[in-house]
Amino acid sequence: MASQVTRLYQAVLRDREPPISIRLRRTFSEWTEAKGFPPASAARARTEHEAGGARLVMERRGGGCGRYTLGEPVAGGVLRTQVTYAESVPGMTGWVVVTVEQHGGREPEAVTAPGFLPAYLRTARITDGAVHVEDGPVVLDETEVDRFVRTLADPRRRVPAVVVSVDAQRPEAGRARADHLAAALTGAALVVRLADLRAQDRFNETLGERLGVYGGGVRTYVTPFDPAGERYPERHLTMGGPRLRAQGAAALGVVVEGALGRTARAELPDDVRRTMGAVRRVLSGTAELSAIAAAAAPVPAPVDLSREELRRGMMALTRQPVPPAAPETASETASARSAAAPLSTAQSAVARPGAAGPGASGTAAPGTRPAAGQGSSPGPSPAAGPVGGAPALDVAGLVRAVADAVVKELRGELESALNLAASSASPDDEPGLLLREIRILGAHVAGLRDIVAERWRDGPPPVAGEAGAPAETRAGTRAEDEPGARTRTRAEGEPGAPAETRVEGGAGRLRREHLFLQKEYADSAAEARRLAWQVRRLERMLTEAGHPAYGAAPEEDVFEPTGLVDVLVRARATLRHVSVGDTDGPAARLDLDHPALCRTWAAKAWDALCALDDFAGARSSGAFSGGFYDWCANGADGRRTIPTGMLAMRESRSVTGSAKFSEPRVFAVPQEVHPAGRLLMEAHVKLRPVGYPAPRMYFHDDSGGASGKVWIGYLGDHLPNTRTN
Repeated sequence: MASQVTRLYQAVLRDREPPISIRLRRTFSEWTEAKGFPPASAARARTEHEAGGARLVMERRGGGCGRYTLGEPVAGGVLRTQVTYAESVPGMTGWVVVTVEQHGGREPEAVTAPGFLPAYLRTARITDGAVHVEDGPVVLDETEVDRFVRTLADPRRRVPAVVVSVDAQRPEAGRARADHLAAALTGAALVVRLADLRAQDRFNETLGERLGVYGGGVRTYVTPFDPAGERYPERHLTMGGPRLRAQGAAALGVVVEGALGRTARAELPDDVRRTMGAVRRVLSGTAELSAIAAAAAPVPAPVDLSREELRRGMMALTRQPVPPAAPETASETASARSAAAPLSTAQSAVARPGAAGPGASGTAAPGTRPAAGQGSSPGPSPAAGPVGGAPALDVAGLVRAVADAVVKELRGELESALNLAASSASPDDEPGLLLREIRILGAHVAGLRDIVAERWRDGPPPVAGEAGAPAETRAGTRAEDEPGARTRTRAEGEPGAPAETRVEGGAGRLRREHLFLQKEYADSAAEARRLAWQVRRLERMLTEAGHPAYGAAPEEDVFEPTGLVDVLVRARATLRHVSVGDTDGPAARLDLDHPALCRTWAAKAWDALCALDDFAGARSSGAFSGGFYDWCANGADGRRTIPTGMLAMRESRSVTGSAKFSEPRVFAVPQEVHPAGRLLMEAHVKLRPVGYPAPRMYFHDDSGGASGKVWIGYLGDHLPNTRTN
């Protein structure tokens, strides 16, 4: 059987200072000499050495490129560190690609950055994308926060940025954590330590409450990153201060593993990918050094005349007609001449909407519509006909043209791209991962479409910045997310402030602490799930090693759901005794409306579905005769359950006795379960007991009936009752 290859580390380093080969060979040789190998030879094009079971091969071709490969034995396999470089050529900056891969072995090794990298990074200003890759942690003071935030948001950034906050309980802990992380992540990530509380407050005020880090925690900011438009802050994983204090190096190892996982399988930049093959051919002797420069030159894409014609047609159709000037009265003409304005009133209104004040004559207040017969009449629609000699915007024709292009020309390319992505997946990738992600994306898009359609049915939303728009719409964030909110809240809580202000300040602090505790809970739940999986894996290994007394746990992967739709897709694919109905829309709405909370709800929903699946399997086979509440209340070893406090097996009489409230709880089931194909589901799981929102998952237990399954009718926000009405 072929050995499995797992990539554990990858760094792509840009080096503008030639020659790369001298500095790289010196620092790499110093590292391998400490492992027992002889110094590298600058006179020979290829050398091979063995020491202590390890094998080192160093090869180069002139001054243009080279490759160093070190293979070290590990349990059941080989850990291979490979360094490939190419000097700068016209059109391409010199690069060094460092990878660490494990060939064979039962479990991946815990690796860190190769030891030569800090010394090499000190030889020149070396970058990856827009980030200067440092050989140690960067200390960030208050004056440098704005520059660092711009670096975080730079679209060219490729490496994660790990930010270490101030630990007030252990002042020296932040320095030690940053040093540990920087040593492990050299070349593959940027490690930043906030110098003091002033720098931390400034950093959090700039990013907003949802994206900040404090309390001794560590946060990894992945790419792409847009502080103003970030909808899923949980992408940027946080390791809380309490967990770091309790677990120490083990918790930091989780941060290192997460950051290295982001870059280990990242695609190489286009120019590096094109020239990497040329470097290999040059080193094998099948090509000359000139092949690298030839590969570095970008190949112009062929022009598709039919698509170019379509593009030009679309550009022509989308030209905005100039609105006609309103008829001027004599007084208006005189005023315009005396003011000598460079733009007409109509043109100024187009160039600067809302420039005239709300009280200006003939101008409607922002966010309002002029009453019938008052003010100027609205201009004609762009599609109504030609205006001022410009061609009309044929919206229907534009839609048909784009649809034809997608269906006739782009569909095949999209299918080819998906097939290519599926076929190029790594052998150790989770089966069906790409399909699952596509389904999750499709459900979220459909949910977003439903939200937009529903809100537009109620009328167009007010434009941001207009009078009458809510504060959330005008600012785009909550009040506590605005810059300076933390400083203001702190001042509001001071003893000298009025009582109402102190109460508001205290409430703001409680909201922030509540959000932080929710993130801590989500991290703890994920860690508990991972540890439970590890226990089952160890039990299986003990059984295979000849210790059957420990039992054999089934094979399964660790599943960390990112949202409720993710849970539904996974359940349909893996759970045999649970059937999920058409509830993707309500689940997607919660994912989109509450991204900060959906991860916690998803973990609870997945635990509940797994418990229902175990229960239904046991009851349908006759191994258990009670109900799901009994299953959870009297849990035994090896039985997956949920707390009974999350369960409600009946609805109140005020709900079941009213058609207004009971009808929303009627969901579709197969006719083998109920002849009508629909039935009232009262049993439900409370993913959040109180508050808003309070998601619920409704189910019907037919595990003892004809189907032998539990049917999930609904997963979404709280359904209406006497309190929500």
